[in-house]
Amino acid sequence: MLDSAAMDAGATGVGRKGSLAKAHVAANGWRASWLGFVAWAGLVLTSTACGGPAGNGLFDSASGGAATAGQSATMGGKLATGGGETSAGAEPSGGAQPTSGGQPGGGEVTAGNSSGGDTTAGNASGGKPAVLATEADCQKACTNGVCDKAVCVITCDDDHPCPEGVSCPAGVPCSVACTGKGSCSSGIECRDAESCAVECSGANSCSGNINCGGNSCEVRCLAPGACLSEVRCDADQCDLRCKGAGSCPGKISCSGESSGCLIECSGQPSCQNSLDSAAMQETHISCADSACPGQIACGGDSCSVSCNGQSCSGGVCCRAGNCMVSGADDKCR
Repeated sequence: MLDSAAMDAGATGVGRKGSLAKAHVAANGWRASWLGFVAWAGLVLTSTACGGPAGNGLFDSASGGAATAGQSATMGGKLATGGGETSAGAEPSGGAQPTSGGQPGGGEVTAGNSSGGDTTAGNASGGKPAVLATEADCQKACTNGVCDKAVCVITCDDDHPCPEGVSCPAGVPCSVACTGKGSCSSGIECRDAESCAVECSGANSCSGNINCGGNSCEVRCLAPGACLSEVRCDADQCDLRCKGAGSCPGKISCSGESSGCLIECSGQPSCQNSLDSAAMQETHISCADSACPGQIACGGDSCSVSCNGQSCSGGVCCRAGNCMVSGADDKCR
């Protein structure tokens, strides 16, 4: 029999051998894992260098184009987010924050456009925007009136009735006030202005033709016998109102250059001649009792005509895509 000391020594030796064996196994396992990692990395690098498949979009960079919505992309250390950067107050789609820089994909973006093309302020559709006049523009152009900020104001009163006719300057908003009796007798020309506002509040004022254009035109024939001749609107939006008794005995029309046309004949009587609207989108005509004895014609996308009492005795001819005629027969349907 072995004595106890020998047995202890043997056990100790066995324990040491076991520990050494475990350490050896662990070392071999770590070495195998490292070699596997190196082999995997080599495959990845080889695949990348040789043109591997496209990524899944989670970690794509913006170096090949603009970053898409919600995607973070790094270009030379600069972070681009949400579909590219825009400038000067443009509202981008996809969550990008407006900045004064360009777009990561290379397209220059200016105010109002986040699609990558060049536009001017306030226009997202690519069309030409309206040019708004400034007070300085008014000061240069308004030689026959006074400027209220950017608006050229022309007043024709009893002291200065403007018998020679009124001509609004081109390119700025124009406001004409014919307050004197018989004022503005030779007509008002406002087709080249940015917008027009004409008020005929003097008795028998505005006896000449009224022509207006621009972005919008408002004509108010308020006094008895006002607006004795033709009123023609070529503006994008026309708002023509004959409120005075016996006002607007001449023809009233909105041309095909207009998008919208509103004609109100509320004076009793008023609008004694024909009413004609060729506005492209919509027309609204209303006639009070005994008004509008001439023919009423309209076209465009939609037209509504409201005839009250004994109005619209000359009949209505609606050739619009959608006609709404009340109080009279539609002779063209």
